[in-house]
Order: sequence, then structure tokens, then C-alpha cells
Amino acid sequence: MRLDGYGIFGVIALIALLLASFSLLGSDEGKDARKVARIGVMLSLAIALSVMESFLPDFLLPGLRLGLANIAVVLVLYVYGIKEGFYLALGKAVLSSLLRGSIFSMGGFMALSGTMLSFLGMALLRVLWKKCSPVLVSVIGALLHVFGQILVAYIYLGVGVLGYLPFLLLASFLTGVFVGLVAYALLRHQTFVAYIRGK
Repeated sequence: MRLDGYGIFGVIALIALLLASFSLLGSDEGKDARKVARIGVMLSLAIALSVMESFLPDFLLPGLRLGLANIAVVLVLYVYGIKEGFYLALGKAVLSSLLRGSIFSMGGFMALSGTMLSFLGMALLRVLWKKCSPVLVSVIGALLHVFGQILVAYIYLGVGVLGYLPFLLLASFLTGVFVGLVAYALLRHQTFVAYIRGK
């Protein structure tokens, strides 16, 4: 099978994910192994939610999803930090695309681009405003995810896709609020947070 530009990008992203997983392990192997295990559970949850969501009806607009998998990304971002959140977001995008068989397609490239731009915005907001609400972080992530996807669609399909942007932004704002509220409620649950931390 000959890989095009999208396929090569997907392979590079998968390799980066595998290398990143090893970098989580440090000198304190017992503690870090537990961390990797917990993040692995959250990654499994994110992928399960992503696959499950693919069977649900579209939200407001064709092709638009609630983004339930982003609940896990926001949780890890708040409980562990930016590095771990990045690995989870990248893993979610790559593995979900692999399961759908779309990683070598425009759809897979859109998912990766949207996820990375989304996480960049959420991480930057966390750095600049430590006490920022998970709801606002989730909303920013949802809006930037749309921008990332539209940018790829624009490059691939042309200017016609820009007409959907206002509607997508409005819908993604609503999904971002929903995901953020769920993440906020879970972060307030001390038993759940303690489990993610492995305590």
C-alpha cells in the first residue's frame, strides 16, 4: 500500500505516540507505572466513548459529535498536567482514527489537526490561568477543534466549507459547555479523582 501525505502524517503521529508513552516512565518505576496504568484506563475510556459516539445521531449538524471523549482529556489535563494530557489527546486521536480505518484519509488528518489545536489552546489557558474553570477550558478546546478541522477541510476542499463555520462554532460552543460541566462534576468527586491519581 502506497502512503500519501495524510498516511505519512498518521504514521509519524503513531510513532510519536509510542515514543511518548515510554517517556512517561522515569526513575521511580513503581509510581510512574501506576500513572501510566491510570492514564491507559483514561485513554481506553476516551476511545470507548469516541467509538460509542460514532453510533449516535449527529448533534445539530451533519457530522458534528458531542465530543464525549474530550471529558477524559480535560480530566487528565487537570489531574496530571499538560504532558500527560497531550499524550492522552494524541493517543485518542490516533487510535480512534485507526479503529475507524480513517487515519490515512482526510477525516483522520482533520481529527488529528483538530485535536492538536484544541489541546494547544486548552493547555495554554491552563498555563496562563491556573484556576480556570474546566467549562471554559472545554469550550476553548471545542472551538479550536472546529478551527483545526475547518482549516484542513479548506485546504483540501476549498473556500466553500467556510460557510459552515459560524454554525459549527455555535454548536461546538454548546458541546464544549456540556463536556466541561461533566468534567467539572467529576473533578469535584474526590473518590474519582483519587482513583485517577492511583491513590
